[in-house]
Amino acid sequence: MLVIDEESDDYKFYKTLNEDVQLKPDEHNRWDLQMENRDYVNVTGNQSLHNAICIAIMTRYGELKENPLYDEFGCHLHELIKANKSSMVEYEIELFVAEVLENMRRIQEVNWIEVTDSEDSKYKITFNVTSISDEMVEGSVEV
Repeated sequence: MLVIDEESDDYKFYKTLNEDVQLKPDEHNRWDLQMENRDYVNVTGNQSLHNAICIAIMTRYGELKENPLYDEFGCHLHELIKANKSSMVEYEIELFVAEVLENMRRIQEVNWIEVTDSEDSKYKITFNVTSISDEMVEGSVEV
């Protein structure tokens, strides 16, 4: 069973943002579940929302279609995998990420999304959203 800090503000006041197992990227930008003391690391509140955003962006649209609850889950940005870098591709990534964020029930408003050219043929996506609990969540993901 996951250890939950029931005394944390995130757990007490932001239950609407749910809880999840923490994901983090390694030095090669490969995301994996985090372990501590031979158990999963649990995140709640704003950390859980950031975690969910990263999962949604990194999941190929329709990848989970075998589960009817998730048949329209994911992001279309994977369709651009072989596209040459350009400002148009950056704009398309921004539109695809905006679509994902706007469809998340835990997000009240998408404040901004910024896509920048990163090293090693990657793009860095930085975002700022307002959650349904009126908290601002800022984060980034490289794709």
